[in-house]
Amino acid sequence: MKKFFSLVLATIAATTMVFAESLTVDCGTSVQITATPKTGYHFVRWNDNNTTNPRTVEAADVTYTAYFAINQYTIRFMNGSEVLQTSTVNHGVIPSYTGTTPTKASDAQYDYTFDGWNPTISAATQNQDYVAQFAQSLRSYTITFKNYDGTILYSNDFEYGTTPTYSGSTPTRPTEAGVEYSFAGWRKEGASVNGINAVDGEAVYVAQFSSTSLTYTITVGVQTAGTGSVTPASGTASGIYGTAVNISATPAECYRFVRWSDGDTNASRTVTITGDATYTAIFEKITYTITVESDNETMGTVSVEQL
Repeated sequence: MKKFFSLVLATIAATTMVFAESLTVDCGTSVQITATPKTGYHFVRWNDNNTTNPRTVEAADVTYTAYFAINQYTIRFMNGSEVLQTSTVNHGVIPSYTGTTPTKASDAQYDYTFDGWNPTISAATQNQDYVAQFAQSLRSYTITFKNYDGTILYSNDFEYGTTPTYSGSTPTRPTEAGVEYSFAGWRKEGASVNGINAVDGEAVYVAQFSSTSLTYTITVGVQTAGTGSVTPASGTASGIYGTAVNISATPAECYRFVRWSDGDTNASRTVTITGDATYTAIFEKITYTITVESDNETMGTVSVEQL
């Protein structure tokens, strides 16, 4: 006598039965049963706790129920190699980041601003790392230009990598101690040579000057011609600031030296050059008084006159 068996297959996702299928077979027949998960789900086990899929079973009146579960994925939000947040997300769910806004420290060249995640956040279909992305903007630095005495001549902000430009008036330095100065360029504080470099941080540039020693002339003369002579005989002497020059005044016959025009009464003296200067020797005539007398006016008289 031929015997038939009814085989029932049922599919359960989570706790809800969504599909059932039955098959009638002859006694002694082997049957393959297969559980096929839909996208986003995976097979867990049969109701008899067997986890083989597909599997072969012998004919009998029996029901085999396949249990499925939704796929879950590990989602990580990263800032470089740092894990900011880890969560488990069901298939098809769009993950979300709930932590503080990621940051990236500025470097010498750039400031950084958070600019989203890579890849773009989407519904979960696999384990996924989302890495923080940052927009970068060139940093600016204050560049200051100073004069030789520390006076600030110009200051402005310039972007990293650019060459700063000076927009003030040409630096000057007054003449001092017989030295004249001409602007010769800029030198960064701490540097050994002149030049303006590409910006890599805040910097101060100091005006540099070339120097030239000035030559001055000493002029000597007499107030009244014929009353005396002076040295240098040429009447002039030249030299740089601080040079010592000997000058002297020699009176002519019947004259005597009185003083120089600056009041000094030394006929021979040394003067130090500090600028152009004139020294005039002043002489005066030597005079004498001749007195003649008569010892007795009743006997005779006397007189005196210049020849």
